[in-house]
Amino acid sequence: SSHGCPRSRVVEMQQALAAQTEWTRAAIFDDTCTVQATAGTQVSPADLQVIATAFNDKDTTFGNGINIAGANYEVHRFYEEDGLIYGRTHSVDPREGEGFCLARAKVTAGNVYAIITYKFPVLSAKAVPDLQNFIKQHVTN
Repeated sequence: SSHGCPRSRVVEMQQALAAQTEWTRAAIFDDTCTVQATAGTQVSPADLQVIATAFNDKDTTFGNGINIAGANYEVHRFYEEDGLIYGRTHSVDPREGEGFCLARAKVTAGNVYAIITYKFPVLSAKAVPDLQNFIKQHVTN
């Protein structure tokens, strides 16, 4: 049961997420790491526990990066005010790496987070605003 989130809304969010074909994985979850919607490759509960703390300490997050399914993603940008962290896996050829974006939004019950990953030809210049729009339309409205 995802508390504070009506069933119909969760279904709608899940369908909208599934329609985002440019993302290799996506998960929307809250402060308690309760997943509200997912698409693509699953993000493990253990990974979500750590991802949920990414905004707590900028230096730690830059230092450790973000780990998803055993892959380490370097953090390139950390915008506390905007609730945005993004970066990519280390690869010599940008066409081979995978990007990630973690967004945080305020809701009545606290925070809601969305994590996505994406591969070339999708770049952060497209994925980040797309995720922000997704949150405005389907998560916080």
